[in-house]
Amino acid sequence: MGSIAGCNLVLYPMNNKYTFVGALRPFSLVVAVATCGLGVSLALIDNADEHWLAWLVLLTGLLLQIAVNLVNDAPDLVNSELDQLSRQNILRNQKIGWIIMLLAVMLGLYMVSIRGWPLLLLGMVGVAGAWGYTGGKVNYKQRGLGIVLVFLLMGVLLIGGSYYVLSGLYTWRVFWLSLPFSLLSSLLLLSNELRDYESDRDAGIRTLIVRIGYHSGVKLYYLLISLVYLICAMLYWAGMLPGFFMLLITSLALVGPLNLLDSPTTQRQRLTPLTGRFYLLFGATYLATLWMDLP
Repeated sequence: MGSIAGCNLVLYPMNNKYTFVGALRPFSLVVAVATCGLGVSLALIDNADEHWLAWLVLLTGLLLQIAVNLVNDAPDLVNSELDQLSRQNILRNQKIGWIIMLLAVMLGLYMVSIRGWPLLLLGMVGVAGAWGYTGGKVNYKQRGLGIVLVFLLMGVLLIGGSYYVLSGLYTWRVFWLSLPFSLLSSLLLLSNELRDYESDRDAGIRTLIVRIGYHSGVKLYYLLISLVYLICAMLYWAGMLPGFFMLLITSLALVGPLNLLDSPTTQRQRLTPLTGRFYLLFGATYLATLWMDLP
């Protein structure tokens, strides 16, 4: 989902944001890899035997994330202070993004031919959500709904869809186990909105953090982190998660981003990459925890 993109910098003239690599937002790709990886892992743990589909799911999820990232800067074109080179880069990235989106859709349709209409419905919801993040009159980023919809689209639905492709099934166990990663997807977008608070506010972009204020956004950041660990503890207590204490060690990776929350704008640029690093570390540990109980 493009919801993990949207990184407006303080200066609007040409900068790294609008280069191809800048628009690609490599740190955000952990979301697609982690969420699809979780769905695939749960299916393989449940004895799904079409392993080649696992790689196809991961590739499709990654392409979708890349596509959304590349088209995400289109709303910046309305900014009168944007220089011509930045505009050209945005239009170029947008074209490449839609081509990659088309490739992801084609791969998705192939998987639909294997699993049927439920997957088609899920794919339509995902593509509509990707477009609606910054597109047209929907633009739920502008409506302050990005953090909520990322939880659903880049969390619960993407994980469940990945599981369904390999297994042809969906269970409540998959739903409950998807919640920590869904919250982390929202946390990564929240870090974007916190980092870009001043520039979004000045540009008239009404993200959730612009609407509720920076200090309320910091409280939400702490709340999401707390919920991740609380839900993991509950999953462990319910016997769905084989281990919990390994996950607690990942909290050490939060020292960096938490220290940046009270920093001025110029020092806050590393907030999102460091949050992405935490997501990667937590996600790898979470997956290892799920696999370690197998015989």
